[in-house]
Amino acid sequence: MHTLWFREHNRLARELSALNPHWDGDTVYQEARKIVGAELQHITYSHWLPKVLGDPGTRMLRGYRGYNPNVNAGIINSFATAAFRFGHILINPILYRLNDTLGEISEGHLPFNKALFSPSRIIKEGGIDPVLRGLFGVAAKWRATSYLLSLELTQRLFSAAYSAAVDSAATIIQRGRDHGIPPYVDFRVFCNLTSVKNFEDLQNEIKDSEIRQKLRKFWYENPGVFTPAQLTQLKQASLGRVLCDNGDSIQQVQADVFVKAEYPQDYLSCSEIPKVDLRVWQDCCADCRSRGQFREVTQESQKKRSARNNYPDEKDMELSHLRSRQQDKIYVGEDARNVTVLEKTKFSQDFSTFAAEIQETITALREQINKLEARLRQAGCTDVKGVPRKAEERWMKEDCTHCVCESGQVTCVVEICPPAPCPSPELVKGTCCPVCRD
Repeated sequence: MHTLWFREHNRLARELSALNPHWDGDTVYQEARKIVGAELQHITYSHWLPKVLGDPGTRMLRGYRGYNPNVNAGIINSFATAAFRFGHILINPILYRLNDTLGEISEGHLPFNKALFSPSRIIKEGGIDPVLRGLFGVAAKWRATSYLLSLELTQRLFSAAYSAAVDSAATIIQRGRDHGIPPYVDFRVFCNLTSVKNFEDLQNEIKDSEIRQKLRKFWYENPGVFTPAQLTQLKQASLGRVLCDNGDSIQQVQADVFVKAEYPQDYLSCSEIPKVDLRVWQDCCADCRSRGQFREVTQESQKKRSARNNYPDEKDMELSHLRSRQQDKIYVGEDARNVTVLEKTKFSQDFSTFAAEIQETITALREQINKLEARLRQAGCTDVKGVPRKAEERWMKEDCTHCVCESGQVTCVVEICPPAPCPSPELVKGTCCPVCRD
C-alpha cells in the first residue's frame, strides 16, 4: 500500500505538471500531496469506515458538517491500545497472491510470517499486483469468538527476522498495561495546569496563532482547501481507481474493493471505474516565465513555500543544513522524472559512550522512583487551589471534572458526554452534558 500511494502521488504530479507547465516543482509537489491526503480521507470515511462501523455506527458518524469546537476529536487511550486492535483479528494467516484472473500465481500463496522482512518476494515474484489482488479478491479472515488471532500472529510473528517469534496478543495485553494513562486534557488537570476546552486555551503552549488555526482545518471538505469543482471530483475517488492507476497491470476490479465479489461476473474493467478529473486543477497562465521549468525551485516558489508551508525561519535553517550535508547525499528515484534525496546514515557509535548514556538513564530513573516513593508515603494531597485533601477524598472541581486523592496524588477526570439523542441539545447550568428539551 505504501508503494501504491507513492505511485499515486507521482502520477498526480505528472498529470498536474502537464496541465500546468508553468508550475514549478514545489507547487506540483504540494498540490499532489494535498490531493493524496484528500483521497485518503474520502476513501477512509466514505468507503472503509461504513464497513467497520455498520449501519448504526455510520448513522452516528453522519456527514462532515464543518469544524465544531464542541466536539472532542481526541482518541481515548482505551481505544488506541485495545479497541482499535480489532484489525489484528482480521489478518489472514495466508497472504494470498493472485494472477489477473484471480487464480493462484505460480509461486503460490505465502504464510504470513514468511512475508515479513522479505522485500525480495515483491521484486522476484510478480511485483505488487498479486498481493494487492489477494487483498481485494479474498475476504478477510472470519472473526470467530473462539479463534480471534491467527497463530501466525501469536506464535510465528517476526520469526524470519528474530531467533524467537513475537506473540502479538501478549504484546497487545502488555501495551494496555503500559498505557494506563489518562488523555492529554486530564493529564493537564493532574499536573495542575489549566483545563483545555478549545484551541485558544492552548495559546501558552502553542503560541503561534496560525498553527492553532491550522489545527482547526484538518479536513478536505473545509472551505478554502479545495474549490467546489475540485471537491466534486475528489468525491469520485475510490481505492479501486487507485489500484487501477498504480498497480503493475491491474485491469479489473470490483466496483467496491472493500466487498468481495464473484469473478468474472461482478468485476469491472478499469475503464468503467470513475476517475478524478484533474482538469479542474488547471489554472490560467498568469505568469509564464517559468513555463516548462517545474523542476526548478525558483526564488519566488521558495518564498511561497516558506509562507504557506513552513514555520518561521525554517527555510534558512533548511538551506543551510542542505549545503553543509551536500557531500553526504545520494540521489535515487523510481524513474527519471521523480528524484528523491536520501541522506546516508552513519550507525557507528563508540561502545563506551553508549554504556555511559545507559548508566545516566538508569541513575535518572532511580531518582524518579525515589521521588515517587516519597510521594506515596504522604498522608494526603493538596489540590490546585492549595486546599488540603484527605486520602481517598473525592470532590467536584468543575461541573464535568471529578477529582480524588489517592496515594498522595490528586487525579482529576473529565467526564466524556455520549451523543445526544436529539438534534439541538442544550447545556443546563450545573450539569456536565447537554440535555434534550421537550
